[in-house]
Amino acid sequence: MSDTKLFDNVEVKKVVKKKRVLTQKQLDNLAKGRAKMKEKREALKKEQDKKGLLKKEKKAVKENTTIKKQNKIKKKQEKKDQDEAMTHRQKLLLNKQKKQQAEKLSKFDDLKSKWLCKTETIEDYDLVKEELDSIPEEDILDDDKLETSLLSIMQKYKGEDEE
Repeated sequence: MSDTKLFDNVEVKKVVKKKRVLTQKQLDNLAKGRAKMKEKREALKKEQDKKGLLKKEKKAVKENTTIKKQNKIKKKQEKKDQDEAMTHRQKLLLNKQKKQQAEKLSKFDDLKSKWLCKTETIEDYDLVKEELDSIPEEDILDDDKLETSLLSIMQKYKGEDEE
């Protein structure tokens, strides 16, 4: 089917309207209006660009602050992990020290019982027990101090034996 024919053999012609002819004054005013709207659109676009830049700047600042916060949190977590690791190490060292102290105290108790077993009289037993009990725990834990204390006790009783 063609454009010009509608139904059977009836021709319909398209009506072509003539363009409206504007006067020069109307054309000038139309040009002024278009120029004015163009200026408004450009001003609005500049304003939106500024706002967009401001939004981008605000967004960048916000991202920077969030990154800083995340870094702060990471540093806190790392410090906490390091502290936990240090406390774990410290706990291990404390446990090791406690074990060593317990061993030294145990050895001293064994030594004390050996010395007390070697005493012949009750008075000697009481005197030796009193001397050994008078040694402070700090001296027992320090090998050098313990040795000097024990040597002084031994010399005391050797001196009594010679008399």
